[in-house]
Amino acid sequence: MGAASLATSGAALLVLLLYVPSLQAPFLVPKFAALEVAASLGFVALALRIATTGRPRWRRSMAAACVLVLVTTAIAWMTAATRPLGARYALAAMTRWGSVFGLACGVSALDSAPDPREARADLLFAITGAAVGVAALGLLQHAELLPFAIPVISTPGSTFGNRNAAAEVMAVALPVGLGAIAQSQKPAVKVALFVGLAVELVYLAVTRTRGAWLAGACGMAATTWLAKPRWSFTSRALAMGVFVLAGIAATVPGRFNPRDQGDTKRYANIFAVVEDGLDAHSTALKTRLGLWRRTLAMLREHPILGVGPGNWPVEFPRYAEPGATEDGVLSATVAPRQAHNDPLERTAETGIVGLAAVGGLVWACARAIRERLRSAESSSRITAAAAAGALVSILAAGIASFPLEEPGTLVLTGLSLGLIAADQRPKRELMRASTHAGSPSSLEASDVLGPRRVAYAAVFAGTGLLVAAGLSAARDVWSSYWLAKAEHAMGQDHEAATTSVAVSALARCLAAAPNSYRGQIRMAQLKLRQRRWGESAGAARRAIAIEPYSPNGWANLAAAELGDDQPEQAQRDASSALTILHDYPFALDLRARAAEQNGDLESASADREHLRALASGPDSSASRQARVLLQPAK
Repeated sequence: MGAASLATSGAALLVLLLYVPSLQAPFLVPKFAALEVAASLGFVALALRIATTGRPRWRRSMAAACVLVLVTTAIAWMTAATRPLGARYALAAMTRWGSVFGLACGVSALDSAPDPREARADLLFAITGAAVGVAALGLLQHAELLPFAIPVISTPGSTFGNRNAAAEVMAVALPVGLGAIAQSQKPAVKVALFVGLAVELVYLAVTRTRGAWLAGACGMAATTWLAKPRWSFTSRALAMGVFVLAGIAATVPGRFNPRDQGDTKRYANIFAVVEDGLDAHSTALKTRLGLWRRTLAMLREHPILGVGPGNWPVEFPRYAEPGATEDGVLSATVAPRQAHNDPLERTAETGIVGLAAVGGLVWACARAIRERLRSAESSSRITAAAAAGALVSILAAGIASFPLEEPGTLVLTGLSLGLIAADQRPKRELMRASTHAGSPSSLEASDVLGPRRVAYAAVFAGTGLLVAAGLSAARDVWSSYWLAKAEHAMGQDHEAATTSVAVSALARCLAAAPNSYRGQIRMAQLKLRQRRWGESAGAARRAIAIEPYSPNGWANLAAAELGDDQPEQAQRDASSALTILHDYPFALDLRARAAEQNGDLESASADREHLRALASGPDSSASRQARVLLQPAK
């Protein structure tokens, strides 16, 4: 059972707490690497356990639902691969689902431990401990008291860099914490867990993440309703006090820091924060509605099997106009990677067939939870209630976010599925069925991986997956490290020596990950600085081959062609960028200059007028870039 415990508890601790500042993606890359390796180890642990003991047995409906999700995703992948666009990110999408189910395998192996109750309790404690660590760091960050710096996109992002992602982890971890409290028999441990839960709740409050608030409330309510804990008067009073404290914490704006001065939600009045989430004219809601409307348009073109797993961010720019700037769904500096609605994105990528498969998984989970809640073993009932609350939080968060795309919530989803996956029929029923079959071990093993020889084959396959996951993780970390080096050098100055350092770092990044869109775009930009027009155009074309509807890719290609004295091609490719994003200052400037060289003064004048309109509009990245481009050359 050592491998199963290592995979499950290790995943909870590493994915929630790990980050590597030296990487270009310091939070996503190391967390996904730990998740994939732990999931592969979890699958090996379950297969080995079944091969040697014939147990544990998965519920047939759970096993079938997980397989169905993977099969429908694979079918959508193969279908998309026959189209011109292909499915560049399908493997990553499959890996995410495989990681969830691999972790579920590792957790289910704990059901055949010598003391399943203790094994499950240890897992709940590990999840809660890691979540408390995230929350404590986040609270120190919120109060500007953290003794070391954590790079953040939004404060308090804690070990996730983004407060929205961290808040969703808290929302999913809170029901697990309730289960850990109910599971514990020692008063001192209960008190420590209760304090930890209070820290998590207060941190969730100060993130001011409305969707996570709703998800956490739904999850905790579900766990409380299903577990039916017997609360003493003191416990009820303390719980009420914690909720009041969290409410007060939510109303107090964060301490001002010039770094976060543009973060209006962090410093706004709490009533304005709540109202903004309900105002149809607010930026957040308007952007989400814009994303959803365009995703539905995507779905209408491919309703049965979707555009292909992982293809949503690739296809989306094609649907961004008209109104991309007004709705805030696409700009020259920000391109959405998720639809901010997991069911809708799943349907767009894998069609109605894929959504039905996920619906089957939800149904199988509901059946498994119901059966576990009928168990005579209190530990099984409590963990089922905790897992149910966590899964309810995931579903609630997925309405307006993307928890099934983030490593923290993915790991908690896998661990929660594993807590309910194993069949827990009474031993006398298993013995009766085994006697009828003639071989207890072969019957039990057949319910998940077939006869023992199949289980040993699964051990062999899982070992291969573990090695592949390790190599893939090392490659991703390596390429992200060199991409970070290159971008750091690019941000220093435009001197030849610095540019040469950045080019060298990017070459190492692309040697490890040649299909890195970001790496290819950066290389195109660096080659423009070096005035190596042909090499820049080559890198831009490789980027476009990865993401054909990227306005930045087409604009970089046009810039290289214009520098290489190919104004006709530059005008054409700048137009391709502007077809995708109408208000793109760089592409407008390029097309105007190319049109002037081609003698098309009327088109050039129209593009300059568009630039002037952008420059005089509301302050934004587009207006600022337009003003810079309109300044006379020195």
